[in-house]
Amino acid sequence: MSGHSLIDSLSAARVYDLGQAYWPSMPVHPFDPPFQFFLYRYHEYVRKSFDEMGIQPGFSDAISLIVTSMHSGTHFDLPIHMSEDLKVMGIDVTPYQRDTGFVNLPEPLHSMEKVPPLLLRAVLLDVPAYKGVDVLPERYAITPDDLEGAAATQGVSIGEGDCILIRTGYGRYFETDRDTYLNKWAGLDDEAARWVAARRPKLVGIDNLSLGVPAPFTSHRVILVEAGIYLMKSLTLETLAADRTYVSTVVVLPLKIKGGEASLIRPIAIA
Repeated sequence: MSGHSLIDSLSAARVYDLGQAYWPSMPVHPFDPPFQFFLYRYHEYVRKSFDEMGIQPGFSDAISLIVTSMHSGTHFDLPIHMSEDLKVMGIDVTPYQRDTGFVNLPEPLHSMEKVPPLLLRAVLLDVPAYKGVDVLPERYAITPDDLEGAAATQGVSIGEGDCILIRTGYGRYFETDRDTYLNKWAGLDDEAARWVAARRPKLVGIDNLSLGVPAPFTSHRVILVEAGIYLMKSLTLETLAADRTYVSTVVVLPLKIKGGEASLIRPIAIA
């Protein structure tokens, strides 16, 4: 396909923003540091300094500074983010940790700079729609039957290497109801996590922060530590679901952070 025909093809597609906004009082996991953002340089002070130094009088700039964990808001987790008995995919990760990140990880483990740009077929499993509700009940544990039912109702199949997007409905609370988002979320039960892992996707995405219910770390262990599947969380899937766009192409471009176990991201879906 020529560059021109590719542009023509994409111009007819709809682009869905799957990322949430970032701001200082955003909901983050209670174990994590808060997301901090502030202006480091202000226009009026920079202009005064530039004027005094004779650097292009009248010119100024503003520069902001972020202090955050890589697990704030919409983010991407690698398998090395979690471990079981200090092992990930059967490998002891402790010899590879440094203050500056992970180094010389043996395959199949790797850190963020080794993650390629991801362009994947995505399948949305809209569990609330399958259950006939807008949002799943508080602390609802999604079962394999729920996932099977959503896939069958929506007429989709999941292939190896796909991206599975799981909607609970709790993404709508990210900016409006911190307590509900952090404490009342619905998510995968342990068997549903195993159901997802058994499909061997490349990437799993969900619109909550802690993935699993009632034990969030079991689902992390199954998907990250045991299966070695990439994971992204705190997505917004509301528009995708409203349009009943159950199959799309996702584009995910994590930051190439050397030694990193995770990254902030701005994922999109194209359909």
